[in-house]
Amino acid sequence: MRAVGLCAAGGLVASCAAVTATSSAGTASPSPSGSASAGVASFYTYPRAGTIRGKAAGEVFASEPLDVTPGLADAAASAKRIMYRSDGAKDRPVAVTGFTLTPKGTPPKDGWPVVAWAHGTTGVGPDCAPSRAANLHPSPDDRDEKLITNLLRSGYAVVGTDYPDLGFPGRVHGYLQLGPESNSVVDSVRAARHLDSALGTRWFSVGHSQGGAAALGAGEIAAKRASDLKYLGTVSLAPVSNLGDAVGALAKLKPPYPRGWGGTASYLTYIGIGAQRWTPSVAYSDLLPPRLVRQIPAAERLCLAPLSEHLEGLDPQPPALVNADWGRSEALRAFFAQAQPAHAKSSGPVLLLQGGKDTTVAPDLTEKLKGQLCGLKDTVQYKAYANADHDGLLDASYQDLAAWLSARVNGTKAATDCG
Repeated sequence: MRAVGLCAAGGLVASCAAVTATSSAGTASPSPSGSASAGVASFYTYPRAGTIRGKAAGEVFASEPLDVTPGLADAAASAKRIMYRSDGAKDRPVAVTGFTLTPKGTPPKDGWPVVAWAHGTTGVGPDCAPSRAANLHPSPDDRDEKLITNLLRSGYAVVGTDYPDLGFPGRVHGYLQLGPESNSVVDSVRAARHLDSALGTRWFSVGHSQGGAAALGAGEIAAKRASDLKYLGTVSLAPVSNLGDAVGALAKLKPPYPRGWGGTASYLTYIGIGAQRWTPSVAYSDLLPPRLVRQIPAAERLCLAPLSEHLEGLDPQPPALVNADWGRSEALRAFFAQAQPAHAKSSGPVLLLQGGKDTTVAPDLTEKLKGQLCGLKDTVQYKAYANADHDGLLDASYQDLAAWLSARVNGTKAATDCG
């Protein structure tokens, strides 16, 4: 197993961190994914447009048993792969895949409380969907699996969205399109409840990184989009935010880049793909230099760890990671604005968590986001973990996360750190 660094100076990525990728030779595999389950491709057939229009948001097109890891199987009474209706860009009806897991034991009389899990960046290609993998992540990394297992053992049903277009062959995910991602989080809860009557109406959105923003977005629309459910709050771990600040810092980098710069370039290519799919008015070259524009086909196929290693191998290094004139694109700036959480007051309290040694989402941007949420009169608790990096935050914060969820389930009013 070899580390793949994610490296930059400030903004979305602050310095150097590591993710892992494996192959039989111990080096980066050219395949899109490290651990996608085999034999599940037939499930990911995109429905016809008329079929999609015939369903309401959250209604289910298909479900099937999901083979999960032994650890998840030990904690879950049932595990299913699901496909359900949601709304994508410009409120276009779409099909979305995901998973739902129910804990073992007897549910409370008002049903299992539900955690809608919003995953971090995995990629934009079909093989990067968490529901395709037994460990619910398209790499051997077990961080999401551990969190979900702990939630199940604590008595929560867990439903996870793949986000629109992630998982379907021939389709590319619109990365950081906050509205569609947030819709898919809310609608995943409806879908899970259609399939299992043991799930109650009380629910949370919980997400990390890309999913941290989606979880916040879901909280902003929960009361309106799912008015028949009882939204208890948001837990957002190291959320992507303030993209303009992040990209502005990255635009200042020049070669030679530190080891691990391929991770930063991966995020930027995914952002370019998400922006261009959001509106054709954004050209890839508005954000990316020519050598990275030429890597878009690879980025549309490879998941995060393999893409990071692929880009790291470019020789010579690109003269820049960001087009110096990116700020001149009004359409790109508009894309960054729509990707920003804190558009509206949340439907419930917010727990905002950040690692002090996070080199993927800069702590100062999360602190800025806290101020923006407080400005909306949200109830926000903020906690930083001085020794936690981006992925380590999930383990470092779990006891606090679990205690916060439990307090909300038990009806205790959330405290706030807003003045």
